Amino acid sequence: MEGTSYGNAMTEVALALAMTFFSIMVLTMISMGVKQSGKTPAAGAMLAPAAADSAPAAAIQSTSDDVIVVFHGGRFYGRDLKPLDPATIKPRGRVLLVLDPALPMGQAIAARARINVDNLIVSTLDERWLTTLRRKLK
Repeated sequence: MEGTSYGNAMTEVALALAMTFFSIMVLTMISMGVKQSGKTPAAGAMLAPAAADSAPAAAIQSTSDDVIVVFHGGRFYGRDLKPLDPATIKPRGRVLLVLDPALPMGQAIAARARINVDNLIVSTLDERWLTTLRRKLK
């Protein structure tokens, strides 16, 4: 008779461990699925276009102290789309590096590495910028 009580105790321990693991798994899945609300990130750091059903990319509000650097077609351009040497950038505020959304990650990282400033924000070009670049740089 004593042998059956030992087997029941091991079954209870196994059941308790399984229930604990399941509870942790459910809590993890719920916490990973919760969206952040109320806060909009300061910058979008996407290197690839977002899927149509995902959340929109963050919009960057530029100020007069910001320096906008456009990287398109392997070259750097300023806000006015004139060629720019990234080594000559001396910002008073932030530097906004905007990239083509279809740019391969290796090229994006290389472009980011060529700009040596403390306050750098990386974002992607929207459709208006891409249309303007295609029209002016042809």
